[in-house]
Amino acid sequence: MRSVGVEELEHLPFVRHQVDPDLVEGAWCRGDAAVVLAGRPVAGGTMRVLTGFGPEGELADLLGAVAERVTPPERLTVTAPADLVPTTWALSEVRRWHWMLTRTPVVDPTPEVEDVADPDDVAALIDAAAPGSHARPGQPGIEAWLGIREEGRLVAVGAVVRQPDGTGHVRAVTVAEQVRGRGLGRRLSAALTRRAMAGTGVCTLGVYVDNEPALRIYRGLGYEVVHTFTSGAVTDRSITTAAVPSR
Repeated sequence: MRSVGVEELEHLPFVRHQVDPDLVEGAWCRGDAAVVLAGRPVAGGTMRVLTGFGPEGELADLLGAVAERVTPPERLTVTAPADLVPTTWALSEVRRWHWMLTRTPVVDPTPEVEDVADPDDVAALIDAAAPGSHARPGQPGIEAWLGIREEGRLVAVGAVVRQPDGTGHVRAVTVAEQVRGRGLGRRLSAALTRRAMAGTGVCTLGVYVDNEPALRIYRGLGYEVVHTFTSGAVTDRSITTAAVPSR
């Protein structure tokens, strides 16, 4: 294992666009595996996230070595199958998700999408339609909330986050249950993507692997899967040895 500067990992799109170099605690490599430990701004502070990339066996070995050197993070994210999470810590709320990116300009007209200024409107819709969403009004980095109203009521909403490198990131795309299936999700996603691409011409987002309706929308807007991650909250901060079988 060797310690590296985070700039040596910028060939990985997620590191280049989503990791704040000012919040990096350390980065390490072994063979074709790489790990970076960095802070992620959240409401009320910063959450420490350990993110790993590479072949399962090499990544498991590297994580084990890093675990002996660092204080356990709050969250672990790795490029590995869901049934072979290479980790030295127990995880909860484990989910598999795609990190997607597009450079395709959005040409869809979206005149009905507007900026949403009332945080209570946003929070009420997310709490009702997507209570598991990690994004909420007031969280750091959110540049704008966009939404669609019908008869004055907010029925769809989503956020644009501006990353440290200027890249736009789409989060918390939410559509009220009673209006789903009418194309509002696509129109909102198109508007969010257009806003997010301003400046750098790049937009990213994360989506669970089993969310087929959202995946169809994003692929239709030009997004491609760059990384597929397994993520979970680190619940057992005591170090264990978890071997990862190779395929």
